[in-house]
Amino acid sequence: MQRLKNHWLFLLACLIVSPHSVAALNIIFVNPGFADSSAEINTTGNFWFKVSKIMRNAADDLDINLHIKYANRNHILMKELISQAIKDQPDYLVVVDEKSVVSKYLSKLNTKNIPIYFLYSRPAIGKFISLQRDGVNIIGSVIPDNYAAGKTLAQQLLIEHTTTSTQPANMLALIGDYTTPASLERVSGLDEFITQHEDVNFIGKEVANWSEQESYIKTLAFMEFAPEINIIWCANDAIGFGVKRALQAHNRAHNVVVGGMNWDSVPQGIEALDITLGGHVLLGAYALINIVDHHNAHIYLNHTKLAIFNNLTAEIEPLAKHINETDLANIDFSQFSKTATDPQQFTIDNLVKALNK
Repeated sequence: MQRLKNHWLFLLACLIVSPHSVAALNIIFVNPGFADSSAEINTTGNFWFKVSKIMRNAADDLDINLHIKYANRNHILMKELISQAIKDQPDYLVVVDEKSVVSKYLSKLNTKNIPIYFLYSRPAIGKFISLQRDGVNIIGSVIPDNYAAGKTLAQQLLIEHTTTSTQPANMLALIGDYTTPASLERVSGLDEFITQHEDVNFIGKEVANWSEQESYIKTLAFMEFAPEINIIWCANDAIGFGVKRALQAHNRAHNVVVGGMNWDSVPQGIEALDITLGGHVLLGAYALINIVDHHNAHIYLNHTKLAIFNNLTAEIEPLAKHINETDLANIDFSQFSKTATDPQQFTIDNLVKALNK
């Protein structure tokens, strides 16, 4: 009788334990950035820190054991972390192909049994094919449409300028770097805009390495060299904040339109940017949703370029505030899975609605 009682107690305990605990996926994400959000460390902004924060929110809703390893902007460390991650044998590995470091390294490792998903930056199609020939098990990827973002930012800045000034448009561009796909694609979008707008006097481009301090120094120099500049296109918000700081020092902030990307919080003592595009910080969560669908519903994944960038409007501000100041724990990310009862499309509008529920 006692044995029968113990048997029923064991069955009851199994029912009490979450049914998801057995099936939880183990996913490793090798984040190129830092685990710390301090401005002293993240001189280019907190983008990668926020990516991880939102991914953890999504993992909680999707029954994922998410392990994040931080490369601290060190590509040698990134290789070591990927090698260790493969030894740990996760169910899935999420990587960022910054400056093609990861794609060049993966073919040297035995990754056949580990499905790999590229996030934000991925190899060119030719490299994908060669990696797959080498036995690298790539299941899919997602990147933001940086080309469209670069063009849209320029368009929005011109609109803002023409509605606030009668002066000719004189545009300067401060780009991120000369090598990463995100930077190159945003600049390509900007270039397309320039070719289509003969009414814009394009002063030129200068690299700012995604840095607030570097853009501050270079803006000071440009305002001496070309004081007619009245539009400044910036590859991210950190660059934009450096521009604003320099313009305030020159007492020019009132007549130069500045735009960036990321929806970052405005630093104390610096005026807000006139335009900021964002939303791509959410793609880490989207990647996890795709992986869960691949695993649970055997859905074939492809290589997606998502038009996720949106201008920061009054309607979107609550979402951006949660991203910057707290997290997105109030959003149930499982509703965006194709296995949900009523699957929702992963869009900024739907994320805003989900936050307000």
